[in-house]
Amino acid sequence: MQATALIVSSDAGFAETMQELLQDWGITVALSRESPPLPPLETEIVLLDIRQAGSEALHPLLAFREKIPEAEVILINRPDNIPLSIAGMQAGAADELIAPFDTSALKNSISAALGRRKKRQGKKSLLRRFGEAMAAATFAQAGEFDTALSLLEDDTEAQRPSDRKKP
Repeated sequence: MQATALIVSSDAGFAETMQELLQDWGITVALSRESPPLPPLETEIVLLDIRQAGSEALHPLLAFREKIPEAEVILINRPDNIPLSIAGMQAGAADELIAPFDTSALKNSISAALGRRKKRQGKKSLLRRFGEAMAAATFAQAGEFDTALSLLEDDTEAQRPSDRKKP
């Protein structure tokens, strides 16, 4: 599983254990105890530990939504912390794990988050392709047919890498 994750936890032992586990799965991991942490821009998954925090626990979540809106935030919470759980989901968390949790539940949550992120990126690429088609149409209308064709050919090649591999 190739991804980049940020673990935000005040519990150093928990964070280090999670880091080792995720690294074993092939995920690049950064740790943070700052509040709110400064996430690397390439962060795809944020594991936000709110088990020992009060109402200020959602400040990092709000910072992530502002700085890296496409990152998937997974809350790690206690079973008795329902109000903070609800507030976290309303603030933009994608999922929640209730501690103690099984490693398979963590892996499933991360896989689902990466799937949602990939699906959103696919929609962006569709919009990008549409924009390139519109640019090609503009060039064609201006009589720049070679430029228009090159824009469309680049888009077609990017979509069909399997066609280029045929003998």
